[in-house]
Amino acid sequence: MIVLSALPGSGKSTWSNKFSAEHKNTHIISSDEIRKEFYGSVSCFKNEPLVWQTFLDRLNSYSNSEDDVYVIADATNLQNKYRKYYHEMTPGYDKHILVLFDIPYEICLLQNKMRSAERVVPEHAMERLRREMQEPSKEVIELYDEVIRVTDIAKSLQK
Repeated sequence: MIVLSALPGSGKSTWSNKFSAEHKNTHIISSDEIRKEFYGSVSCFKNEPLVWQTFLDRLNSYSNSEDDVYVIADATNLQNKYRKYYHEMTPGYDKHILVLFDIPYEICLLQNKMRSAERVVPEHAMERLRREMQEPSKEVIELYDEVIRVTDIAKSLQK
């Protein structure tokens, strides 16, 4: 199980899609895509408890697969409480990897503005998310089998 952690516009979904193309049996679980599936828009936040329960249920639905699978949790996961939560609530996986996108805020803002109109996160929300973002605590780092820090999305996509 791979838990992504980053601001909107950092390249999480782009990274996930490339990873999926290179690793068979990869399943991307995206909170945005669940919103789009349920409500027709990635920016419809009318029933977040249902979105997040579905997100967790889908993450766990692959944990008992007989095949080797990769499951990517594509959401911001900016705070340690979420990083801990998704590790603790997915015990069926034999390995948990945390992928932190350490992309400069200015780059995230620019990339956010280049998204399709429905996927653009308003600047006031970007600023709020920036304030919420935490460095992983020692406790969180110790939970994960591996922690990967992506500092340059372009270089990480070339590998």
